Amino acid sequence: MESTVDLKDLKTAYRNKSNQELRYTYYIFKILQYPKLTGFLTACANAIIKYNLPLKFKIKKKVFKIFCAGETVEEAFKIIKQLEKHKVKAVLDYVSEGEKNDLTFMANADIITANSLILGETSTGNHISVKLSSLEDTEFFRQINGNTFPENKRFETFLNRLDMICKTAFQQKVIVYIDAEDRCMQDIFDKTTAYMMEKYNKEVAIVFKTLQMYLKDRLDYLDLLIREGKEKKYIPAIKLVRGAYLNKERESAIRKKRESPIYGTKNQTGLAFNKAMEICLSNFKAADTCIASHNDETTLLAINYIEKHKITNHSSKVTFSQLYGMSDHITVNLAAKGYNTVKYLPYSEVKKALPYLIMRSEENSSINGQMSSEIIRLKLEMERSCL
Repeated sequence: MESTVDLKDLKTAYRNKSNQELRYTYYIFKILQYPKLTGFLTACANAIIKYNLPLKFKIKKKVFKIFCAGETVEEAFKIIKQLEKHKVKAVLDYVSEGEKNDLTFMANADIITANSLILGETSTGNHISVKLSSLEDTEFFRQINGNTFPENKRFETFLNRLDMICKTAFQQKVIVYIDAEDRCMQDIFDKTTAYMMEKYNKEVAIVFKTLQMYLKDRLDYLDLLIREGKEKKYIPAIKLVRGAYLNKERESAIRKKRESPIYGTKNQTGLAFNKAMEICLSNFKAADTCIASHNDETTLLAINYIEKHKITNHSSKVTFSQLYGMSDHITVNLAAKGYNTVKYLPYSEVKKALPYLIMRSEENSSINGQMSSEIIRLKLEMERSCL
């Protein structure tokens, strides 16, 4: 097992990007360093959504092309083919958030199901991502949030949509990542995802559950998942993320005058993430793990855990995941050393993708250290490639 990974190898990391692409990405990231400017751009994007302003072309040519793989599945597959050249797999994610009608929910389920069919026929080892709020209204989930399944037709319809996606993925041998969302919907999402894992993860892990480790209750829930998997004889498949709704969760807690469900500091979240990695990787015979992180230290710690627990079949038990447009130095260098790595590839019509782009821009502007590191790496590679 070759384990030496040099995350500072920028020549390898950016070998698929032209100097023009590097410069463009550099300037977009420079903009995202400034929260006030990002806030202004966010307000503009919200106005485009609200008033249906005809600015699609300008958006597509700017931030969209950095963080999204295209508007169509055909455009996304061009990116998938490029990634395959570097032994990097893809998580294909059709973005459709904030919808409110059954026709759209069913259409989304059909599109995601069709993506599994295409991936199963044309590629190997790729994945799809599912946001449960693309299959049913978030307000409905808030109303029914709890640890038991509600007995009503509407929930049954939602469950059938998700089951169609998971069943097709199972048949096509395509892995499904079910995304985490707001904490106020998490209990019903936990129950739903565990149900799908128990149904489809008997011999291999097909359905992955996402744990946002900035939530204080996730370590206890992780222990519960692994214990239940052993008892019920299925493979718990866990995708670990730090969390994507930090400001929203804090503001909600203040508004409702309740204790915040998330840790108070970045360090506490980091410790919880690292602990979750140790739990998952020490249980590698019982559970599969996806480590979704842009943090260099976290990545190297995960490799140390793989070596510590002698996970010689790590390519089938452990996956490393980064977002499209971010942390190529991790993704490409890991893949070059034989680790199983994937890029999360969101695609959709520009207007449907705007909420995702807003979240990505706000998230990046709030993580100044990470954004600064991306800028430094891009600058160093531009200087190196011009020598």
